[in-house]
Amino acid sequence: MKVDRLGERISIVELDPELVDFDEEPITKACAEAGLQSLRYLILDFTGVERMNGLGASMLVKLAVRARQNHQRLMAFGLHDHQRDILKVTELDQVIAIYDTLSSALAAAGVSPADMPPERKATPSPTRDGDAWAKPIRKLAVPPMPPEAWKRNVNGRRVVGPVNGFGQLWQKVYRLRVSDAGISPERAIAELKTNFPRLQPSYNRFYPSAAGIKPGEIVLIDSSTPGGPVSTGVMVLYADARSFTFITPQGHPESGWVTFSAYEKDGRTIVQIVGLARANDPVYEVAFRIVGSKMQVRIWTYLLTALAAHLGVPADVIVQPSRFDSHVQWRQMGNVWHNAQIRTLLYWPIHLIGSPFRGAKRGRADAG
Repeated sequence: MKVDRLGERISIVELDPELVDFDEEPITKACAEAGLQSLRYLILDFTGVERMNGLGASMLVKLAVRARQNHQRLMAFGLHDHQRDILKVTELDQVIAIYDTLSSALAAAGVSPADMPPERKATPSPTRDGDAWAKPIRKLAVPPMPPEAWKRNVNGRRVVGPVNGFGQLWQKVYRLRVSDAGISPERAIAELKTNFPRLQPSYNRFYPSAAGIKPGEIVLIDSSTPGGPVSTGVMVLYADARSFTFITPQGHPESGWVTFSAYEKDGRTIVQIVGLARANDPVYEVAFRIVGSKMQVRIWTYLLTALAAHLGVPADVIVQPSRFDSHVQWRQMGNVWHNAQIRTLLYWPIHLIGSPFRGAKRGRADAG
């Protein structure tokens, strides 16, 4: 990564070829070391970026939050069409102003033609993650699912990330150190993908589509919470051999995504879960502050503990929660209209009454 300074107000950051880490500190630290305390425009150069995963998207979200807190404008140029799609599906294009070239970004920052530096590389590098990302879609369409799975609160909804949530922005990191040196990161993630539903606690039921955990696929969720049942789901935002990311739909308790990944450290595999999200609406925010956050920690800790048992290794799990933004986004309070828990509670009696009839109908179909 390279940081160039243009006057006192503008910093141009040449991003690394791979954006696969959720830590935004290297960029903010590099800008600080360049003496850019009065920085007003932070311009990201994407021309050399070849690969980005869900953790890289998390880094950009946090960078955008920091920029807003510091009254800075975050901009980007040199994106491949595929990378523009990534910023669209993650809603990052709503907080990062995108330009075709450096000169157009600088012009938007108020730089006169006479003060323009030489134009940088015009053609973005070829990307290596094209098949790993879900494509932007207007509304989710749930494919055929097991009859007991409830799609009402997912079908027809939009996906929403941390940008458009209501509550405080939290990052929660969970890590499992796999003591068996023979278990590679790829194997750990493959086992997690294959066994994801059965590694859940009893009150959390996951229903992946028939295609499994692949980009663009849907996973429905039925969960029992202290506030009652909630039926919702997620879309697979990203998936490769070492990681996969779920993004939430409208009405989900959270607005954000969670990335499951594995990497090597000191000759051992580390399985990691990184959640970055806000409560979706004011009702969920209150619930999270009372009990929801603790319940979430229990769920993902349980998952890693169950994975450890499945892999035959000790459950050495570490949890690191951190509040990244203490502010709530009042402009998003209308998200409560899609609140999946409220809608589940309203429709639950009808769902229960209809279940025996659906079962009888399936029985007649099987008999025929």
